[in-house]
Amino acid sequence: MEYIDYKHYGKCAKLSRGDKTMLVTVDIGPRIIFYGFDGGQNIFYEDEKDLINKGGDFFDKNLPDKGIWHIYGGHRLWKCPEYIDTYYPDNSPVQVIEESDGILFLSDTEITTGLQKGIKIDMDADGNAIVTHSFVNRGKQPTPRIALWTLSVMDKGAKAYAPISAQDTGLLPNRNLTIWSYTDLKDSRLEIGNDCVKLSHSNNPRPIKIGTFATADVAVEIKGMKFSIGFYSPEGEYGDYNCNLEMYTNDIMLEIETLSPLVSLGANERAVHTEKWSLTKI
Repeated sequence: MEYIDYKHYGKCAKLSRGDKTMLVTVDIGPRIIFYGFDGGQNIFYEDEKDLINKGGDFFDKNLPDKGIWHIYGGHRLWKCPEYIDTYYPDNSPVQVIEESDGILFLSDTEITTGLQKGIKIDMDADGNAIVTHSFVNRGKQPTPRIALWTLSVMDKGAKAYAPISAQDTGLLPNRNLTIWSYTDLKDSRLEIGNDCVKLSHSNNPRPIKIGTFATADVAVEIKGMKFSIGFYSPEGEYGDYNCNLEMYTNDIMLEIETLSPLVSLGANERAVHTEKWSLTKI
């Protein structure tokens, strides 16, 4: 690991192994703002023009010194269900802790939720990574039932493939789809097959989102690369009508979102959600 300045994101931790590079913001976030081959293109969207942000009365009244929320781009950790407090402005410096099995990036404790968020990265010899996300309840009271929600914001031109069950369950159902109110099922960016849901980015500004319970790794094709996200889904109740995976796109970017089961955390209790990333050239 070394520290560099990267674009308008300021200080970032640069992690390099094999033939791949990852950049993690340190002055803000944390965000995994860059992932790609050495000297190559970034698979993630970078919101250099601040096109996606959120402010308003909630922020002015409850977080007067924190600013507004910015997507920034890259990969982030959020809280589900999605309410206004999900959009906590993560504009402060990040703690960086080098551990024996990876590097941990810790946020400040959120005033509104009591959560401290962590993203730990362990890159293997090929530059693929295990990314472990964590919530710790730093408040005195138990949290509501929440899920860890990880979002990889892919750059323009991405096409995602989410596998769904093709198991023969006889008279019982074997798969689910969750549809958001603004989603048009006839949208040409969306393809629903018997064993896979596909979502593609285009210049269509209308947002579209769909969720499901994925049964294997999610794959994204982008810029001549294939990005795969594997994640473990333990037994439990999942939010958004039993989704462990959600996909969203508009004309700016495409998001791949994985979720943990819902859990209530007591004081100082911790929950984790782990993804396994791999990146190959097509």
